[in-house]
Amino acid sequence: MSSEPAKPQDFKKASSSQASTRSNTWLPFRLTRSGGALHLRIMWKNLLITLGVLLVLGWLSLAGAAYLFIKYKRDFAEIRYTQVLFLFVPSVYADYQVARGNYMIEQAKKLISEGDYGAAIGNLRVGVSKAPANREGRLLLAQFQLLTRRPDNAQTTLLAGINPNHVTDADTDYLKTVFTFLFQQQQDDAVIALTDQLLKGNKDATPTNRLIALAKATAAYYRGNYDLAEDVLETYNLNHMRDGVLLNARIAWERGQRELALATLRELSQQAPTDEEIYGQLVTYLRDAGLESELRQTSILRQLAYPDRPRPRIDLLYVYDKEKNNAQVQSTIDEIFRDFPKNSETLLALADFAANTGRPDLARRVFDHCKANNLNWEGAALMTVEAYVVAKDYRRALDTAQQLLTEHPDWGTPTRYASVFNGLRAIANYGLGDAVPAHGFLKNFLEQSNVRAENLVAVSNRLQSVGAKTEARDVLAHATKSDPLNQPALSSLIKLDIELGQTSDLAANMRKLLTMRKPSQALLRSAFDTLGSDRFLFAPDQAIVLDEIARYLTRNRDSLDGNSSS
Repeated sequence: MSSEPAKPQDFKKASSSQASTRSNTWLPFRLTRSGGALHLRIMWKNLLITLGVLLVLGWLSLAGAAYLFIKYKRDFAEIRYTQVLFLFVPSVYADYQVARGNYMIEQAKKLISEGDYGAAIGNLRVGVSKAPANREGRLLLAQFQLLTRRPDNAQTTLLAGINPNHVTDADTDYLKTVFTFLFQQQQDDAVIALTDQLLKGNKDATPTNRLIALAKATAAYYRGNYDLAEDVLETYNLNHMRDGVLLNARIAWERGQRELALATLRELSQQAPTDEEIYGQLVTYLRDAGLESELRQTSILRQLAYPDRPRPRIDLLYVYDKEKNNAQVQSTIDEIFRDFPKNSETLLALADFAANTGRPDLARRVFDHCKANNLNWEGAALMTVEAYVVAKDYRRALDTAQQLLTEHPDWGTPTRYASVFNGLRAIANYGLGDAVPAHGFLKNFLEQSNVRAENLVAVSNRLQSVGAKTEARDVLAHATKSDPLNQPALSSLIKLDIELGQTSDLAANMRKLLTMRKPSQALLRSAFDTLGSDRFLFAPDQAIVLDEIARYLTRNRDSLDGNSSS
Protein backbone atom coordinates (compact mmCIF):
# COMPACT_ATOMS: atom_id res chain seq x y z
CA MET A 1 0.00 0.00 0.00
CA SER A 2 1.40 3.27 -1.00
CA SER A 3 1.14 6.38 1.09
CA GLU A 4 1.00 9.90 -0.05
CA PRO A 5 3.63 12.27 1.16
CA ALA A 6 2.55 14.75 3.80
CA LYS A 7 1.55 18.09 2.57
CA PRO A 8 2.82 21.30 4.07
CA GLN A 9 -0.70 22.33 5.08
CA ASP A 10 -1.05 19.13 7.05
CA PHE A 11 1.97 20.03 9.08
CA LYS A 12 0.45 23.43 9.74
CA LYS A 13 -2.81 21.90 10.96
CA ALA A 14 -0.98 19.53 13.25
CA SER A 15 1.13 22.31 14.66
CA SER A 16 -1.94 24.50 15.18
CA SER A 17 -3.74 21.66 16.92
CA GLN A 18 -0.84 21.09 19.31
CA ALA A 19 -0.56 24.80 20.10
CA SER A 20 -4.29 24.97 20.79
CA THR A 21 -4.01 22.01 23.07
CA ARG A 22 -1.11 23.61 24.93
CA SER A 23 -2.96 26.92 25.29
CA ASN A 24 -5.98 25.16 26.72
CA THR A 25 -3.95 23.11 29.15
CA TRP A 26 -4.73 25.40 32.15
CA LEU A 27 -8.35 26.08 31.31
CA PRO A 28 -10.71 24.73 33.98
CA PHE A 29 -13.20 23.63 31.35
CA ARG A 30 -12.77 21.82 27.98
CA LEU A 31 -15.20 21.17 25.15
CA THR A 32 -14.93 17.76 23.54
CA ARG A 33 -16.82 16.25 20.62
CA SER A 34 -18.08 12.73 20.87
CA GLY A 35 -20.50 11.13 18.45
CA GLY A 36 -21.14 14.48 16.84
CA ALA A 37 -22.12 16.10 20.19
CA LEU A 38 -20.21 18.62 22.27
CA HIS A 39 -19.47 17.78 25.89
CA LEU A 40 -18.22 20.09 28.68
CA ARG A 41 -15.42 18.53 30.61
CA ILE A 42 -14.37 20.02 34.00
CA MET A 43 -10.65 20.01 34.62
CA TRP A 44 -10.77 19.90 38.43
CA LYS A 45 -7.10 20.47 38.97
CA ASN A 46 -7.13 23.49 36.70
CA LEU A 47 -10.32 24.77 38.30
CA LEU A 48 -8.85 24.67 41.77
CA ILE A 49 -5.67 26.39 40.63
CA THR A 50 -7.66 29.10 38.86
CA LEU A 51 -9.89 29.69 41.85
CA GLY A 52 -6.83 29.91 44.07
CA VAL A 53 -5.20 32.48 41.82
CA LEU A 54 -8.39 34.54 41.63
CA LEU A 55 -8.83 34.35 45.39
CA VAL A 56 -5.28 35.58 46.00
CA LEU A 57 -5.67 38.39 43.48
CA GLY A 58 -9.02 39.35 45.00
CA TRP A 59 -7.61 39.33 48.54
CA LEU A 60 -4.64 41.43 47.45
CA SER A 61 -6.99 43.94 45.81
CA LEU A 62 -9.35 43.99 48.78
CA ALA A 63 -6.43 44.41 51.19
CA GLY A 64 -5.09 47.23 49.07
CA ALA A 65 -8.44 49.01 49.09
CA ALA A 66 -8.78 48.49 52.85
CA TYR A 67 -5.24 49.74 53.37
CA LEU A 68 -5.91 52.93 51.43
CA PHE A 69 -9.22 53.46 53.24
CA ILE A 70 -7.73 53.02 56.71
CA LYS A 71 -4.65 55.10 55.94
CA TYR A 72 -6.30 58.04 54.22
CA LYS A 73 -9.96 58.01 55.23
CA ARG A 74 -9.38 56.97 58.83
CA ASP A 75 -6.13 58.97 59.04
CA PHE A 76 -4.22 56.01 60.41
CA ALA A 77 -0.86 56.84 58.85
CA GLU A 78 1.04 54.12 60.75
CA ILE A 79 -0.94 51.27 59.20
CA ARG A 80 1.14 48.83 57.12
CA TYR A 81 -0.10 46.99 54.07
CA THR A 82 1.20 43.69 55.44
CA GLN A 83 -0.95 44.20 58.55
CA VAL A 84 -4.10 44.52 56.46
CA LEU A 85 -3.02 41.63 54.23
CA PHE A 86 -2.78 39.19 57.12
CA LEU A 87 -5.57 40.53 59.37
CA PHE A 88 -7.13 37.06 59.38
CA VAL A 89 -4.20 35.86 61.49
CA PRO A 90 -5.24 36.30 65.17
CA SER A 91 -1.85 37.60 66.32
CA VAL A 92 -1.65 40.11 63.46
CA TYR A 93 -5.21 41.27 64.14
CA ALA A 94 -4.39 41.72 67.82
CA ASP A 95 -1.28 43.77 66.96
CA TYR A 96 -3.35 45.88 64.57
CA GLN A 97 -5.95 46.61 67.28
CA VAL A 98 -3.24 47.69 69.69
CA ALA A 99 -1.59 49.89 67.06
CA ARG A 100 -4.97 51.39 66.20
CA GLY A 101 -5.65 52.08 69.88
CA ASN A 102 -2.27 53.74 70.38
CA TYR A 103 -2.87 55.89 67.32
CA MET A 104 -6.30 56.99 68.59
CA ILE A 105 -4.76 57.98 71.91
CA GLU A 106 -2.17 60.09 70.08
CA GLN A 107 -4.97 61.70 68.10
CA ALA A 108 -6.82 62.38 71.38
CA LYS A 109 -3.77 64.25 72.70
CA LYS A 110 -3.78 66.45 69.61
CA LEU A 111 -7.51 67.08 70.02
CA ILE A 112 -6.94 68.09 73.65
CA SER A 113 -4.29 70.59 72.59
CA GLU A 114 -6.82 72.00 70.10
CA GLY A 115 -9.52 72.23 72.76
CA ASP A 116 -11.81 69.62 71.17
CA TYR A 117 -12.45 67.71 74.39
CA GLY A 118 -15.61 65.97 73.22
CA ALA A 119 -13.85 64.24 70.34
CA ALA A 120 -10.80 63.59 72.52
CA ILE A 121 -12.69 61.65 75.17
CA GLY A 122 -14.33 59.51 72.46
CA ASN A 123 -10.93 58.66 71.02
CA LEU A 124 -9.58 57.92 74.47
CA ARG A 125 -12.39 55.50 75.29
CA VAL A 126 -11.90 53.53 72.09
CA GLY A 127 -8.12 53.84 72.22
CA VAL A 128 -7.82 52.47 75.75
CA SER A 129 -10.21 49.61 74.95
CA LYS A 130 -8.02 48.61 71.98
CA ALA A 131 -4.65 49.31 73.64
CA PRO A 132 -5.23 48.53 77.33
CA ALA A 133 -1.50 48.63 78.10
CA ASN A 134 -1.26 52.30 77.07
CA ARG A 135 -1.12 53.88 80.52
CA GLU A 136 -0.78 57.42 79.26
CA GLY A 137 -4.14 57.09 77.53
CA ARG A 138 -5.60 55.42 80.59
CA LEU A 139 -4.50 58.30 82.81
CA LEU A 140 -5.92 60.89 80.41
CA LEU A 141 -9.25 59.03 80.26
CA ALA A 142 -9.38 58.86 84.07
CA GLN A 143 -8.79 62.61 84.27
CA PHE A 144 -11.73 63.26 81.94
CA GLN A 145 -13.90 60.90 83.99
CA LEU A 146 -12.99 62.87 87.11
CA LEU A 147 -13.85 66.14 85.40
CA THR A 148 -17.27 64.74 84.52
CA ARG A 149 -17.77 63.82 88.20
CA ARG A 150 -17.49 60.06 87.65
CA PRO A 151 -14.75 59.05 90.07
CA ASP A 152 -16.15 55.52 90.08
CA ASN A 153 -15.42 55.19 86.36
CA ALA A 154 -11.99 56.75 86.85
CA GLN A 155 -11.21 54.23 89.56
CA THR A 156 -12.26 51.34 87.33
CA THR A 157 -10.16 52.71 84.47
CA LEU A 158 -7.04 53.09 86.62
CA LEU A 159 -7.31 49.74 88.38
CA ALA A 160 -7.76 47.95 85.04
CA GLY A 161 -4.24 49.10 84.13
CA ILE A 162 -2.69 46.94 86.86
CA ASN A 163 -1.97 43.24 86.47
CA PRO A 164 -1.83 41.88 90.03
CA ASN A 165 -0.03 38.76 88.81
CA HIS A 166 2.84 40.64 87.18
CA VAL A 167 4.17 43.74 88.90
CA THR A 168 7.72 44.94 88.24
CA ASP A 169 9.85 47.95 89.02
CA ALA A 170 8.63 49.48 85.76
CA ASP A 171 5.14 49.73 87.30
CA THR A 172 6.13 51.92 90.25
CA ASP A 173 5.24 55.29 88.70
CA TYR A 174 1.82 54.06 87.65
CA LEU A 175 1.22 52.47 91.07
CA LYS A 176 2.08 55.78 92.75
CA THR A 177 -0.48 57.54 90.57
CA VAL A 178 -3.18 54.98 91.35
CA PHE A 179 -2.48 55.08 95.09
CA THR A 180 -2.56 58.89 95.06
CA PHE A 181 -5.92 58.86 93.28
CA LEU A 182 -7.42 56.32 95.68
CA PHE A 183 -6.21 58.30 98.69
CA GLN A 184 -7.70 61.50 97.26
CA GLN A 185 -11.02 59.69 96.94
CA GLN A 186 -10.64 58.31 100.50
CA GLN A 187 -10.78 54.79 99.06
CA ASP A 188 -8.53 53.46 101.81
CA ASP A 189 -10.22 50.07 101.91
CA ALA A 190 -9.67 49.76 98.14
CA VAL A 191 -5.98 50.51 98.68
CA ILE A 192 -5.71 47.78 101.30
CA ALA A 193 -7.50 45.29 99.03
CA LEU A 194 -5.27 46.18 96.07
CA THR A 195 -2.04 46.00 98.06
CA ASP A 196 -3.03 42.60 99.45
CA GLN A 197 -3.54 41.40 95.86
CA LEU A 198 -0.18 42.75 94.79
CA LEU A 199 1.83 41.49 97.77
CA LYS A 200 0.17 38.06 98.02
CA GLY A 201 1.84 37.54 101.37
CA ASN A 202 5.32 38.12 99.90
CA LYS A 203 7.36 39.69 102.69
CA ASP A 204 10.52 40.36 100.68
CA ALA A 205 11.56 43.97 101.25
CA THR A 206 12.16 44.80 97.60
CA PRO A 207 11.76 48.43 96.45
CA THR A 208 8.45 47.64 94.73
CA ASN A 209 7.10 45.69 97.70
CA ARG A 210 8.10 48.54 100.02
CA LEU A 211 6.19 51.02 97.88
CA ILE A 212 3.09 48.81 97.99
CA ALA A 213 3.51 48.15 101.71
CA LEU A 214 3.84 51.86 102.47
CA ALA A 215 0.56 52.47 100.65
CA LYS A 216 -1.09 49.75 102.74
CA ALA A 217 0.30 51.16 105.99
CA THR A 218 -0.84 54.67 105.03
CA ALA A 219 -4.35 53.42 104.25
CA ALA A 220 -4.49 51.62 107.59
CA TYR A 221 -3.32 54.83 109.32
CA TYR A 222 -6.05 56.87 107.62
CA ARG A 223 -8.65 54.40 108.89
CA GLY A 224 -7.28 54.54 112.42
CA ASN A 225 -5.98 50.95 112.30
CA TYR A 226 -2.64 51.90 113.81
CA ASP A 227 -1.69 48.36 114.84
CA LEU A 228 -1.93 47.13 111.25
CA ALA A 229 -0.01 50.15 109.98
CA GLU A 230 2.82 49.55 112.45
CA ASP A 231 2.93 45.82 111.66
CA VAL A 232 3.26 46.51 107.92
CA LEU A 233 6.01 49.08 108.49
CA GLU A 234 7.96 46.61 110.60
CA THR A 235 7.44 43.63 108.24
CA TYR A 236 8.92 45.45 105.26
CA ASN A 237 11.72 47.20 107.21
CA LEU A 238 10.18 50.62 106.63
CA ASN A 239 10.76 51.72 110.22
CA HIS A 240 14.21 53.02 109.34
CA MET A 241 13.29 54.69 106.07
CA ARG A 242 12.23 58.31 105.76
CA ASP A 243 8.58 57.69 104.78
CA GLY A 244 8.14 54.95 107.36
CA VAL A 245 9.60 57.04 110.18
CA LEU A 246 7.40 59.98 109.22
CA LEU A 247 4.31 57.76 109.25
CA ASN A 248 5.30 56.31 112.62
CA ALA A 249 5.53 59.86 113.99
CA ARG A 250 2.03 60.63 112.75
CA ILE A 251 0.72 57.41 114.30
CA ALA A 252 2.30 58.29 117.62
CA TRP A 253 0.71 61.76 117.47
CA GLU A 254 -2.72 60.28 116.78
CA ARG A 255 -2.33 57.82 119.66
CA GLY A 256 -1.75 60.79 121.95
CA GLN A 257 2.00 60.12 122.28
CA ARG A 258 2.88 63.70 121.44
CA GLU A 259 6.36 63.75 122.97
CA LEU A 260 7.32 60.60 121.04
CA ALA A 261 6.01 62.09 117.81
CA LEU A 262 7.87 65.37 118.32
CA ALA A 263 11.09 63.58 119.32
CA THR A 264 10.88 61.43 116.19
CA LEU A 265 10.35 64.46 113.98
CA ARG A 266 13.17 66.41 115.65
CA GLU A 267 15.60 63.57 114.98
CA LEU A 268 14.31 63.06 111.44
CA SER A 269 14.65 66.78 110.77
CA GLN A 270 18.31 66.62 111.80
CA GLN A 271 18.88 63.66 109.48
CA ALA A 272 17.17 65.38 106.55
CA PRO A 273 17.51 69.11 107.24
CA THR A 274 16.49 70.16 103.72
CA ASP A 275 13.27 68.15 103.69
CA GLU A 276 10.38 70.65 103.55
CA GLU A 277 7.68 68.07 104.39
CA ILE A 278 9.41 66.99 107.59
CA TYR A 279 9.98 70.60 108.64
CA GLY A 280 6.35 71.46 107.83
CA GLN A 281 5.03 68.52 109.86
CA LEU A 282 7.21 69.44 112.84
CA VAL A 283 6.04 73.07 112.70
CA THR A 284 2.40 71.97 112.52
CA TYR A 285 2.72 69.71 115.57
CA LEU A 286 4.60 72.38 117.54
CA ARG A 287 1.86 74.89 116.77
CA ASP A 288 -0.90 72.41 117.70
CA ALA A 289 0.91 71.56 120.95
CA GLY A 290 1.18 75.25 121.83
CA LEU A 291 4.98 75.11 121.93
CA GLU A 292 5.39 78.61 120.53
CA SER A 293 8.88 79.10 121.97
CA GLU A 294 10.25 75.96 120.26
CA LEU A 295 8.34 76.82 117.10
CA ARG A 296 10.01 80.23 117.03
CA GLN A 297 13.43 78.71 117.67
CA THR A 298 12.96 76.01 115.02
CA SER A 299 11.91 78.55 112.40
CA ILE A 300 14.77 80.94 113.26
CA LEU A 301 17.37 78.17 113.06
CA ARG A 302 16.01 77.03 109.71
CA GLN A 303 16.02 80.60 108.45
CA LEU A 304 19.66 80.96 109.45
CA ALA A 305 20.61 77.62 107.90
CA TYR A 306 18.69 78.21 104.69
CA PRO A 307 18.31 81.96 104.17
CA ASP A 308 17.15 81.38 100.59
CA ARG A 309 14.03 79.53 101.75
CA PRO A 310 11.03 81.72 102.59
CA ARG A 311 8.89 79.20 104.50
CA PRO A 312 10.52 79.78 107.95
CA ARG A 313 9.95 83.53 107.68
CA ILE A 314 6.27 83.08 106.92
CA ASP A 315 6.02 80.72 109.91
CA LEU A 316 7.72 83.34 112.10
CA LEU A 317 5.21 85.95 110.98
CA TYR A 318 2.37 83.88 112.42
CA VAL A 319 4.33 83.30 115.63
CA TYR A 320 5.03 87.01 116.08
CA ASP A 321 1.45 87.89 115.22
CA LYS A 322 0.14 85.50 117.87
CA GLU A 323 2.53 87.05 120.38
CA LYS A 324 1.37 90.51 119.24
CA ASN A 325 5.00 91.38 118.59
CA ASN A 326 4.29 94.00 115.93
CA ALA A 327 7.90 95.18 115.77
CA GLN A 328 9.14 91.71 114.80
CA VAL A 329 6.25 91.31 112.37
CA GLN A 330 7.22 94.52 110.59
CA SER A 331 10.91 93.64 110.62
CA THR A 332 10.25 90.21 109.10
CA ILE A 333 7.97 91.74 106.44
CA ASP A 334 10.69 94.19 105.44
CA GLU A 335 13.22 91.33 105.24
CA ILE A 336 10.94 89.36 102.93
CA PHE A 337 10.57 92.33 100.57
CA ARG A 338 14.34 92.82 100.68
CA ASP A 339 15.38 89.18 100.19
CA PHE A 340 12.59 87.91 97.92
CA PRO A 341 11.58 90.90 95.77
CA LYS A 342 11.00 88.80 92.66
CA ASN A 343 9.63 85.63 94.24
CA SER A 344 5.93 85.59 93.32
CA GLU A 345 5.17 82.52 95.44
CA THR A 346 6.69 84.05 98.57
CA LEU A 347 4.97 87.38 98.04
CA LEU A 348 1.65 85.59 97.55
CA ALA A 349 2.21 83.76 100.86
CA LEU A 350 2.88 87.16 102.45
CA ALA A 351 -0.38 88.50 100.99
CA ASP A 352 -2.15 85.44 102.37
CA PHE A 353 -0.74 86.22 105.81
CA ALA A 354 -2.05 89.78 105.41
CA ALA A 355 -5.51 88.48 104.50
CA ASN A 356 -5.64 85.93 107.34
CA THR A 357 -4.57 88.43 109.97
CA GLY A 358 -6.57 91.42 108.69
CA ARG A 359 -3.73 93.62 107.44
CA PRO A 360 -5.10 95.38 104.33
CA ASP A 361 -2.20 97.85 104.22
CA LEU A 362 0.27 94.96 103.91
CA ALA A 363 -1.87 93.26 101.27
CA ARG A 364 -1.99 96.53 99.32
CA ARG A 365 1.79 96.88 99.62
CA VAL A 366 2.28 93.39 98.16
CA PHE A 367 -0.24 94.19 95.43
CA ASP A 368 1.53 97.44 94.46
CA HIS A 369 4.98 95.83 94.61
CA CYS A 370 3.98 92.91 92.36
CA LYS A 371 2.28 95.18 89.86
CA ALA A 372 5.25 97.55 89.70
CA ASN A 373 7.67 94.65 89.15
CA ASN A 374 5.56 92.84 86.53
CA LEU A 375 4.92 89.90 88.85
CA ASN A 376 1.64 88.03 89.23
CA TRP A 377 -0.41 90.54 91.23
CA GLU A 378 -3.99 89.31 90.75
CA GLY A 379 -3.90 87.08 93.84
CA ALA A 380 -2.61 89.93 95.99
CA ALA A 381 -5.41 92.16 94.69
CA LEU A 382 -8.06 89.66 95.77
CA MET A 383 -6.38 89.17 99.14
CA THR A 384 -6.49 92.92 99.69
CA VAL A 385 -10.29 92.75 99.60
CA GLU A 386 -10.24 89.76 101.94
CA ALA A 387 -7.91 91.58 104.34
CA TYR A 388 -10.43 94.44 104.61
CA VAL A 389 -13.16 91.86 105.36
CA VAL A 390 -11.08 90.22 108.11
CA ALA A 391 -10.27 93.66 109.53
CA LYS A 392 -14.05 94.31 109.57
CA ASP A 393 -13.62 97.35 107.32
CA TYR A 394 -16.52 96.18 105.18
CA ARG A 395 -17.14 99.46 103.36
CA ARG A 396 -13.51 99.62 102.16
CA ALA A 397 -13.76 95.98 101.13
CA LEU A 398 -16.77 96.72 98.92
CA ASP A 399 -15.17 99.87 97.49
CA THR A 400 -11.93 98.03 96.67
CA ALA A 401 -13.83 95.17 95.06
CA GLN A 402 -15.82 97.59 92.92
CA GLN A 403 -12.69 99.45 91.91
CA LEU A 404 -10.97 96.25 90.80
CA LEU A 405 -14.01 95.15 88.80
CA THR A 406 -14.24 98.56 87.14
CA GLU A 407 -10.57 98.44 86.16
CA HIS A 408 -10.77 94.79 85.09
CA PRO A 409 -14.32 93.97 83.90
CA ASP A 410 -13.34 90.43 82.86
CA TRP A 411 -12.62 89.59 86.52
CA GLY A 412 -16.36 89.48 87.09
CA THR A 413 -16.87 86.62 84.62
CA PRO A 414 -17.38 83.02 85.76
CA THR A 415 -14.11 81.95 84.16
CA ARG A 416 -12.11 84.45 86.23
CA TYR A 417 -12.96 85.65 89.73
CA ALA A 418 -16.74 86.01 89.82
CA SER A 419 -17.06 83.46 92.64
CA VAL A 420 -14.38 85.19 94.75
CA PHE A 421 -15.96 88.64 94.41
CA ASN A 422 -19.48 87.32 95.02
CA GLY A 423 -18.35 85.55 98.18
CA LEU A 424 -16.40 88.48 99.59
CA ARG A 425 -19.11 91.02 98.77
CA ALA A 426 -21.75 88.80 100.36
CA ILE A 427 -19.70 88.64 103.58
CA ALA A 428 -19.05 92.39 103.56
CA ASN A 429 -22.72 93.23 103.07
CA TYR A 430 -23.78 90.85 105.84
CA GLY A 431 -21.15 92.57 108.01
CA LEU A 432 -22.76 95.92 107.24
CA GLY A 433 -26.22 94.52 107.91
CA ASP A 434 -27.35 94.97 104.28
CA ALA A 435 -29.18 91.66 103.92
CA VAL A 436 -30.75 92.27 100.49
CA PRO A 437 -27.55 92.78 98.44
CA ALA A 438 -25.79 90.22 100.63
CA HIS A 439 -28.39 87.60 99.75
CA GLY A 440 -28.06 88.43 96.05
CA PHE A 441 -24.28 88.07 96.08
CA LEU A 442 -24.51 84.83 98.07
CA LYS A 443 -27.05 83.43 95.63
CA ASN A 444 -24.74 84.21 92.72
CA PHE A 445 -21.84 82.69 94.63
CA LEU A 446 -23.65 79.38 95.18
CA GLU A 447 -24.75 79.25 91.55
CA GLN A 448 -21.15 79.16 90.35
CA SER A 449 -20.24 75.62 89.31
CA ASN A 450 -16.47 76.03 89.59
CA VAL A 451 -16.21 76.82 93.32
CA ARG A 452 -14.14 74.29 95.23
CA ALA A 453 -15.40 72.92 98.52
CA GLU A 454 -12.38 74.37 100.34
CA ASN A 455 -13.40 77.85 99.21
CA LEU A 456 -16.99 77.21 100.26
CA VAL A 457 -15.82 76.24 103.75
CA ALA A 458 -13.69 79.41 103.95
CA VAL A 459 -16.66 81.59 102.97
CA SER A 460 -18.85 79.77 105.50
CA ASN A 461 -16.33 80.52 108.25
CA ARG A 462 -16.30 84.21 107.29
CA LEU A 463 -20.11 84.30 107.26
CA GLN A 464 -20.20 82.86 110.76
CA SER A 465 -17.78 85.55 111.89
CA VAL A 466 -20.29 88.24 110.82
CA GLY A 467 -23.21 86.43 112.45
CA ALA A 468 -24.79 85.00 109.27
CA LYS A 469 -24.94 81.44 110.61
CA THR A 470 -28.01 80.30 108.70
CA GLU A 471 -26.40 81.43 105.46
CA ALA A 472 -23.13 79.80 106.53
CA ARG A 473 -25.02 76.53 106.95
CA ASP A 474 -26.44 76.84 103.43
CA VAL A 475 -22.92 77.24 102.07
CA LEU A 476 -21.69 74.16 103.96
CA ALA A 477 -24.65 72.11 102.75
CA HIS A 478 -23.75 73.17 99.20
CA ALA A 479 -20.12 72.18 99.81
CA THR A 480 -21.02 68.67 101.00
CA LYS A 481 -23.28 68.25 97.99
CA SER A 482 -20.67 69.39 95.46
CA ASP A 483 -17.86 67.41 97.14
CA PRO A 484 -19.31 64.52 99.18
CA LEU A 485 -15.85 63.43 100.33
CA ASN A 486 -14.87 66.78 101.83
CA GLN A 487 -14.58 65.89 105.50
CA PRO A 488 -13.89 69.43 106.84
CA ALA A 489 -17.10 70.64 105.20
CA LEU A 490 -19.15 67.79 106.64
CA SER A 491 -17.63 68.19 110.11
CA SER A 492 -18.33 71.94 110.06
CA LEU A 493 -21.89 71.31 108.91
CA ILE A 494 -22.53 68.89 111.76
CA LYS A 495 -21.09 71.36 114.29
CA LEU A 496 -23.26 74.15 112.97
CA ASP A 497 -26.39 71.95 112.86
CA ILE A 498 -25.86 71.03 116.50
CA GLU A 499 -25.39 74.70 117.39
CA LEU A 500 -28.49 75.78 115.44
CA GLY A 501 -30.60 72.83 116.57
CA GLN A 502 -31.03 71.77 112.93
CA THR A 503 -31.96 68.07 112.98
CA SER A 504 -33.26 67.32 109.48
CA ASP A 505 -29.94 66.05 108.07
CA LEU A 506 -28.03 65.46 111.28
CA ALA A 507 -28.49 61.68 111.51
CA ALA A 508 -27.57 61.04 107.87
CA ASN A 509 -24.56 63.36 108.06
CA MET A 510 -23.35 61.81 111.29
CA ARG A 511 -23.53 58.31 109.79
CA LYS A 512 -21.58 59.52 106.77
CA LEU A 513 -18.92 61.12 108.98
CA LEU A 514 -18.46 57.82 110.83
CA THR A 515 -17.44 56.17 107.55
CA MET A 516 -14.71 58.75 106.90
CA ARG A 517 -11.11 58.93 108.04
CA LYS A 518 -10.58 59.34 111.74
CA PRO A 519 -13.47 61.70 112.49
CA SER A 520 -12.72 64.07 115.34
CA GLN A 521 -13.07 62.36 118.70
CA ALA A 522 -13.89 65.75 120.21
CA LEU A 523 -16.65 66.35 117.67
CA LEU A 524 -18.10 62.87 118.17
CA ARG A 525 -18.18 63.27 121.94
CA SER A 526 -19.73 66.71 121.61
CA ALA A 527 -22.34 65.33 119.23
CA PHE A 528 -23.00 62.39 121.57
CA ASP A 529 -23.50 64.67 124.57
CA THR A 530 -25.63 67.16 122.63
CA LEU A 531 -27.82 64.61 120.88
CA GLY A 532 -28.41 62.87 124.19
CA SER A 533 -29.91 66.03 125.69
CA ASP A 534 -33.63 66.80 125.89
CA ARG A 535 -33.22 69.42 123.18
CA PHE A 536 -32.74 66.67 120.59
CA LEU A 537 -35.10 64.16 122.15
CA PHE A 538 -37.27 64.03 119.03
CA ALA A 539 -34.47 64.27 116.47
CA PRO A 540 -34.81 61.67 113.69
CA ASP A 541 -33.04 58.38 114.53
CA GLN A 542 -31.61 59.89 117.72
CA ALA A 543 -31.19 56.58 119.55
CA ILE A 544 -29.68 54.83 116.51
CA VAL A 545 -27.14 57.58 115.88
CA LEU A 546 -26.17 57.73 119.56
CA ASP A 547 -25.57 53.97 119.51
CA GLU A 548 -23.41 54.20 116.37
CA ILE A 549 -21.32 57.02 117.87
CA ALA A 550 -20.86 55.08 121.10
CA ARG A 551 -19.74 51.96 119.23
CA TYR A 552 -17.30 53.96 117.12
CA LEU A 553 -15.79 55.65 120.18
CA THR A 554 -15.42 52.27 121.87
CA ARG A 555 -13.64 50.76 118.86
CA ASN A 556 -11.30 53.72 118.59
CA ARG A 557 -10.68 54.50 122.25
CA ASP A 558 -6.94 54.74 121.68
CA SER A 559 -7.32 57.69 119.32
CA LEU A 560 -6.29 61.15 120.39
CA ASP A 561 -8.94 62.99 122.35
CA GLY A 562 -8.23 66.26 120.63
CA ASN A 563 -8.13 64.99 117.05
CA SER A 564 -8.40 67.51 114.26
CA SER A 565 -11.97 68.19 113.26
CA SER A 566 -11.22 67.49 109.65
